Amino acid sequence: MNKLEDLLDNFWNTHKNNAGVAYVYSHKLSIAWILCVIIAVVLGVVYQGKVAMFRGIAEASETIISVPSATEIVKVHVVPGQEIHAGDTIVQINRPDLTLRIAELTREIDALEGRSNLSSAEIDQKVADVKANLETRRLTLTAEIRNLEAEYQSNKAISAKLKSLSNSKSQSDGNDAMAMRIKSLKNELALATKSANEQIALLRGSSKLQKASGKSEAENLKKELEEMQKQQEELIQIAKEDWVVGDVNVRDGEKVSSFAPIVTLAHKSPTLVRGYINEQIYQNMDLGEAVKVTTLAGTGKAVVGEVVGLSSRIVAFPERMWKMPEMPVYGREVTIKIPENNPFLLGEMVTISETSGKKLKKNENK
Repeated sequence: MNKLEDLLDNFWNTHKNNAGVAYVYSHKLSIAWILCVIIAVVLGVVYQGKVAMFRGIAEASETIISVPSATEIVKVHVVPGQEIHAGDTIVQINRPDLTLRIAELTREIDALEGRSNLSSAEIDQKVADVKANLETRRLTLTAEIRNLEAEYQSNKAISAKLKSLSNSKSQSDGNDAMAMRIKSLKNELALATKSANEQIALLRGSSKLQKASGKSEAENLKKELEEMQKQQEELIQIAKEDWVVGDVNVRDGEKVSSFAPIVTLAHKSPTLVRGYINEQIYQNMDLGEAVKVTTLAGTGKAVVGEVVGLSSRIVAFPERMWKMPEMPVYGREVTIKIPENNPFLLGEMVTISETSGKKLKKNENK
C-alpha cells in the first residue's frame, strides 16, 4: 500500500513539473514573437521603405561610327579590344556620291556667278544705250530749240519796228506759232528725259533683283558645298579622345548601307552603373542622391556615385542577374554616374548601397 502511494506521488510531481516547463516555454515564445514584431515595425519606420543594398553592372558610354548614306570601306585601322588615343586613325571611308555632288555644286556655283556677271554687264550696256540715245535726242532738241528761240527773238525785234505796216498782224501770228513750237520741243525734251530715267531705274532695279536672287541661290549652294566638304573630311575618322574599340562590324572593301554601325567605341573605364532594384521592394531614392559602389565581393575602396536616372517603369533584369535560369526577374532601373578613375571592369557586377549623404552635390559644395 505504501509503495502504491509513493508511485502516485511521483507521477503527480512529474506531470506537475512538465506542465510548469511548458508554461514557461510558451510564455518566453510569446515574448520573443512580440519583440520581433516590434523590431520589424521600428525598422520599417526608421528606413521608410529604403533598400540598404542592391546590385548593378558597370558600363561605359559608347559612341557608334556610321555615315548617313551608303558607303565603301577603304581600310579599317583598328581591331576589337584595341586601345586608341586622340589623333589615331580609326577607319577610312569612300563615298563616290559625295565626290560627284561636290563637283556638281562647284560647277553650279561657277555657272551662277558667270550668269550673274553676264546679266550685270548686259544691263549696264542697256543703261549706257539709253543714256546715249537720250543724249543724242537732247542735243538735237536743244539745238532746234536754240535756233527757234534765236529766230523768235529776231522776229520780235523786226515786228517792233514795223508796227505801222499792214502785214504786222501776219508777222505776229508767225511769232505765236514759233513760240508754240519752242514750247512743244521743250516738252518733248522733258518727256524724253523722264522716259529715259524711268528705263534706267527699271534696268537697275532688275539688276539688283537678279543680283539678290543670284546671291541667295549662290549662298545656298555654297552652304551645301561646305556641308559636303565637311562630310568628305570625315571620311577619315580620327579619334578625338582615348577609347577602347568595342565592335568592328566591317571589313576592307565592304559596302555598307546608310547609318549602319561601322565601329563601336567605349571608354576604357566604366563611367556609369546600371542598377536594378527588385519590383517587390519599394525604393525611396531621389535624383542627385549619393550612393556607394563596391565590387561584388566587397573588396577594394568604395566609389561614391550620383544617381542621375530613375526609370518610370518596370524592366527585366539582365539574365546574369537571374537567381534561377528561365525565371526572369523584374524591377526598377537606376542609372548611377561614377568617376572615370575607378577600379571596376567593363561589364563587372557591383554592389550599390546608400550613403549617409543625401545629395552628392551638396556634399561636394560643403
